[in-house]
Amino acid sequence: MKILTPLIPMLVGLALFGSQSLFAQEDPYKIEMEDDEEEGAGFTQEQLEELAVKIVPRVEQLRGLKWKHAVPVGINTPAEFLEFAVVAVREELGVERLAAISTFYQLLGVLEHGQDYEQTMYDMLEAGVGGYFDPEQDKFFMISTFNNGGMAEFIMAHELGHALDHQYHDLTEIFEKSVGNSDREFATRCVVEGSASAVGNAYLMQGIQKGWLKGDDLMDADMMAKMMEGMGDVPIFMMVNLSLPYLDGTTFMVRQPSSNLISAMMMQPSEEDLLRAFNAPPQSSEQIFHPEKYWDQEQFDPPVEILLEDNSAALGKGWSLALTDTLGEFGCAMLTMKKLPTAMGVSMGTASMVHESSSGWGGDTCQIYAHEDGRALMYWSTVWDTEVDAAEFAVALREYGMKRAPLLRFIQQRGASVDIYFATADAVEDIEKLR
Repeated sequence: MKILTPLIPMLVGLALFGSQSLFAQEDPYKIEMEDDEEEGAGFTQEQLEELAVKIVPRVEQLRGLKWKHAVPVGINTPAEFLEFAVVAVREELGVERLAAISTFYQLLGVLEHGQDYEQTMYDMLEAGVGGYFDPEQDKFFMISTFNNGGMAEFIMAHELGHALDHQYHDLTEIFEKSVGNSDREFATRCVVEGSASAVGNAYLMQGIQKGWLKGDDLMDADMMAKMMEGMGDVPIFMMVNLSLPYLDGTTFMVRQPSSNLISAMMMQPSEEDLLRAFNAPPQSSEQIFHPEKYWDQEQFDPPVEILLEDNSAALGKGWSLALTDTLGEFGCAMLTMKKLPTAMGVSMGTASMVHESSSGWGGDTCQIYAHEDGRALMYWSTVWDTEVDAAEFAVALREYGMKRAPLLRFIQQRGASVDIYFATADAVEDIEKLR
């Protein structure tokens, strides 16, 4: 099983350097100079290996763990990275599940009709990734188009943080435990990315203090503008889902609320907390957004498991259960927030996902049914801590969720539970067979 642990400097970098210009600015007084042939050329293999010699011992010192063995480094072109991503994603999810996820996201209103989830995800990754660690090869790769400079060092430190973690905690095995549950997988990514971000952040802070890095060499406005342009068509749901593990993962690993991102960046998780988080990762986005529900034993709040039977037979001939998943507090928030976060808000770490409409989440399970003729519907069962929590969610879902997801057809509250039904126009009548 391959897993993706890429660092997206557009998202993480902007969170760290929000005062820098996000886009290239037109300067009427600028004098055009001849292009420097080496500028923006990226690394050679020799240069990357020389940089690794400097950064590897620094990462060891920052994390306080000894390397068990050396980690090779290499350079991949965007095309080579994309080839790796395709293999990784298809190996983890499978072609059938990927198609079902496309249907799932179309029902939720995340994707437009006919828009492909897999291709959208690849476009998003290709636009923003500067480097990644492949646990299967146990190797770090820098993307060939990423410029040499301070930001590249930050990327390498972050990814070598993954490599060091992998030598003590099998990242592949950790992710395997969350396959099939998107909410649990999100929480796992928060641990993995939060841990590596702690290393990268420490490298950044100490690097500036000790002269490893130059503050004015950390961001390239032109490069960042290209990344922002490439991410322009990515649905905000997918962008937030991809980026939050770097940000909320950072706060979670040091037991801070997401609102304390700047303070959290100055902190390091304790050895005890690292061991606990890797050995018994949080099980939900709720535990990430509300760290006390994981770290505090008195407030520990695991998700309620909702088991649903396969009702494709009740729907009739041609119907099949295509996907079962969990949206979690994250998914509930994205559907019911009064105002969705922006790419800027996410990258600056100001897009809090804690809202009255989604707090109090207890658990959920959704089933996506598909018909041979193209009809599709979804039954989503949710449970809440109290009837008040359930009512707040149902009200917000009617007010905002039905606007964001036009295929949302029915909402029914039953005590502390809320049942939701989505359907394509030609499958609305089929919902009654599930109710």
